[in-house]
Amino acid sequence: MMTLAEYLKAKELTQREFARAVEVSASYMNEIVQGAKTPSMSVAAKIEALTDGEVRMASLIVSPKDAA
Repeated sequence: MMTLAEYLKAKELTQREFARAVEVSASYMNEIVQGAKTPSMSVAAKIEALTDGEVRMASLIVSPKDAA
């Protein structure tokens, strides 16, 4: 399993390119990559699918207790 940032670097994809594939804004994708925002379940599922499971949904979803 890898982080989204690691995946993008390994695949030589920009956040903007990947944001287009996920159908979200580039700024929102940047916030997800930086860990500033937690994506919705549907966006997290798209990310997992587009990365062929290399970036897991669970790694993107932060529970409130983990954020504290």
